Amino acid sequence: MAKYAIGIDYGTLSARAVLVDVHSGEIAADASFSYPHAVMDTKLPCGTSLKPGWALEHPDDYELALERTIRRVMEKSGVDSRDVVGIGVDATACTILPLDKQGQPLCRRPEYASEPNAYIKIWKHHGANERARRMTDAARELKLPWLDSFGGHISGESMFP
Repeated sequence: MAKYAIGIDYGTLSARAVLVDVHSGEIAADASFSYPHAVMDTKLPCGTSLKPGWALEHPDDYELALERTIRRVMEKSGVDSRDVVGIGVDATACTILPLDKQGQPLCRRPEYASEPNAYIKIWKHHGANERARRMTDAARELKLPWLDSFGGHISGESMFP
C-alpha cells in the first residue's frame, strides 16, 4: 500500500499544498489557496492605516489555506488519510507572528486588532529598516565578526530588528 506526505508552502499571496507518494515521488494531487486579506500594506482589516514599507498578513488566511488545500488534495487524490505519514511546512524564515501565552495570534485579541505589530510580518516588511541600520552600525562599531556572515549588514526584513 502506498504512503504519502503532504507539503504546504506559505507564499506571499497564497499557499500551495502537494500530496506526494513517498516511494515513487509521484505527485498524487496539488491545490492552492489565495489569501482573502492578501498582503496588508496600506491598512488593517479594521481600517487602521499602515506606514509606508509595512507588509503584513492575517493568520486566519494561513489557517484557511491549511484547511482548504489539505482537504482539496485529499479529495482530488482519493488517498485514505491513514496513508499520509508526514507533513512538511514551508514559509520564509523571517515570517513572524506574535502570540499570546496561550499560543493564539495577538491580532485576534480585541485589544490588539488595530495594532499593526500584532499581525504576521512577512519578508517584504520594511518597517524595521531604521532599527536594522542602528543594529548594523552597532555591530560594526563593536567589530563583531559575525556581521560578515550576514552580508555585512542586518536586514530590516529579519526577525531581530
